[in-house]
Amino acid sequence: MATDHQTALADLESDLLDTPAAGPAAIRGSVLRTGGYVAGVLLSLVSVPLLIRHLGFRDYGRYITVISLVTIVQGVTDVGLGQIGVREFATRTGRDRAGLMRNLMGVRLVLASVGVLLATAFAVIAGYGESAVIGTLLAGIAMVLGVAQGTLAVPLAAELRLGWVTALDLLRQALSVAGIVILILAGAGLLAFLAVPLPVSLVVLAATVVLVVGSMPMRPSFQRVEWVRLLRAVLPFAAAVVVATLYLRITVVLMSLLGSPLQTGYYATSFVVISVLIAIPALTVGATLPVLARAARDDRERLAYVLQRLVEVTLILGVGLGLVLALGADFVVHVLARGHVQPAVVVLQIQSLAIVTQFVGASWQYGLLALHRHRALLLISSIGLGVSICLIFGLVPELEAKGAAIAFAAGELVVAACSFAALRMARPELHFSSRVPVRVLLAFALAAGIALAADVSSLAAGLIGGAVYFAVLVATRALPAELMHALRGWRRAPAD
Repeated sequence: MATDHQTALADLESDLLDTPAAGPAAIRGSVLRTGGYVAGVLLSLVSVPLLIRHLGFRDYGRYITVISLVTIVQGVTDVGLGQIGVREFATRTGRDRAGLMRNLMGVRLVLASVGVLLATAFAVIAGYGESAVIGTLLAGIAMVLGVAQGTLAVPLAAELRLGWVTALDLLRQALSVAGIVILILAGAGLLAFLAVPLPVSLVVLAATVVLVVGSMPMRPSFQRVEWVRLLRAVLPFAAAVVVATLYLRITVVLMSLLGSPLQTGYYATSFVVISVLIAIPALTVGATLPVLARAARDDRERLAYVLQRLVEVTLILGVGLGLVLALGADFVVHVLARGHVQPAVVVLQIQSLAIVTQFVGASWQYGLLALHRHRALLLISSIGLGVSICLIFGLVPELEAKGAAIAFAAGELVVAACSFAALRMARPELHFSSRVPVRVLLAFALAAGIALAADVSSLAAGLIGGAVYFAVLVATRALPAELMHALRGWRRAPAD
């Protein structure tokens, strides 16, 4: 159990959430988290081509299969407990907080360990081969260490020390890339590459311990009664996370069953891009969860204010990114597919709508999470999944890859709309101004019109569209003053 001094220290640090400095800190944290994610993606581009060439398509396929299996296990066994931990750390104090964190650590470690054993057993039954089976076990152990590290890092996120969260993520990515490159130079085989996450996770875990000592209890707790209470409280949210995970991937699976291999390839090419980009809203909005949770607990007016600004910022970012992606789709597909594959371009342009709804919907969904509306989140995810599946069966036989893209985008639109409706039902006093949305629509229309009228290449159209869009937003003063103030005050902010 944490000492009284440690508990008092943690409470003092988290008091930032009750001050006006919390908003700017969350904004800067969102920028850091998003920038770190993009940097991590770019880092991975260094090792992936080298690894494919070194292992060959056969062994690289086995490598990806094992990593995907462990990743699925991690997602299913986590069931949103990481987000719940951040929310509860931000709203609880003293021994109540310390006890919850210890039990959270215990339940996450047990669930992850059971998942690793099941994944390894599956690898044996599926006949993966000795190297892949042992590799599944090693990568799984690394995943368990990662779960421990993620739980210990909860105070960093809850206290808005997001610079350190980003640094730890980049450390993990950089060490992984370095390990892969070293093993390639050494001529290593498949098993060695599957073992890379193990030492990397140990290093990141050790670094996290140094950062959170004194603000987070280090020992897990295994109190069955507390576990049952914790899991029962978050069960609807856990189910919502599982449904959302299925929803993200189900279009790919059904497309492979209903469409031709060529059309599935068109859709998969677009989906690779979308799956990377739709992770950004969760990072951007997730950084504000501690502020939302504290406001939901203590101050309804502050909650309304924070949500209003979140919606404005996510709308600006989502529309801008969706616009650039739609205009530059031909260039993106050309880079990925090494040729102009027009059907894949159209699919990507259709799915660019999902970027907009993902950004805006994330604000409303995190608002529901802050308000403990777990059942509403489950219902919303289920409705989105149902709409997407029905449209896939109805559209793919006729429109093929374009039909799957429409189904995915429509499902995302329904999820965003339902999230807004559920939030208004939970807090009828919430109202969102139309001032920024109107100016965003104007900026979008002008940017799209000028870019398309320019009759230039796809890359140039995307760059022109993005530049005009941003210029119109600045000229019409659509950018929230809090955002600009937070970014201008970066140098004056205390170090994370």
